[in-house]
Amino acid sequence: MGAGDWIMATAQVRELNKATGCLVYVVGRNGQPVWSEVFDHNPRISRGWSRGCVKLINGAGARPYIHSKLPDRWIWKLWNIAPGEIYLTADEKAFGAQFAGKILIEPNTKQDPSNKAWFFDRWQALVDRGGEFVQVGAPGVRRLNGVQFVETATFRQACAVLSACRAFVGAEGGLHHAAAAFDKPAVVLFSEFISPAYTGYPKHRNLRHAEGSCGMRTPCEGCRRSMEAITVDEVHRNLLEITT
Repeated sequence: MGAGDWIMATAQVRELNKATGCLVYVVGRNGQPVWSEVFDHNPRISRGWSRGCVKLINGAGARPYIHSKLPDRWIWKLWNIAPGEIYLTADEKAFGAQFAGKILIEPNTKQDPSNKAWFFDRWQALVDRGGEFVQVGAPGVRRLNGVQFVETATFRQACAVLSACRAFVGAEGGLHHAAAAFDKPAVVLFSEFISPAYTGYPKHRNLRHAEGSCGMRTPCEGCRRSMEAITVDEVHRNLLEITT
């Protein structure tokens, strides 16, 4: 699981902190403390146990939107998803400020191949229609032609860029959760793999052409067909509607 899971966890942290007035100590299913760079500088989270803390169980094997893990697939469950929180430092905000007003585009997914991925040639066709796009990532990631690329060493740096952008477009994943945390409009592409009912946000344009949610952990033809059904025209139209 990636950064998106930890961003979702910060929404639970916020609610627990507000309900109790106590710092929140996050542990995994085994009771051991867990930490993510997403938690850095979050005033609601305690890095170590101390008197008066309240415990939140969230980690591998204890995600609120996962019912179970089978050999070939995930089984999802509904939960009260809400935008999380990311606390950037002044230096991080200054780094991101260079890209104010641009649209952050993410054509890549954490895994390649992935059942959550749209097609790279369609991402290229989208940016070829024009727009002030910026792409972030580590050295060596696939880059879109004609798009400003920003090398980001950490997920927090990518978030800093996003925090200054006016919108996000990409597949379901860590950056779409970050967009929700920063209250940024977004166009998010979902395959058959998972539904916005589990990991989507009502304020976003969640594009999906599938009925069920397969959760397949191996290459899935249904996921591919559902992504094929999302056209460049559809993404472009929705992106124009949230940015103009």
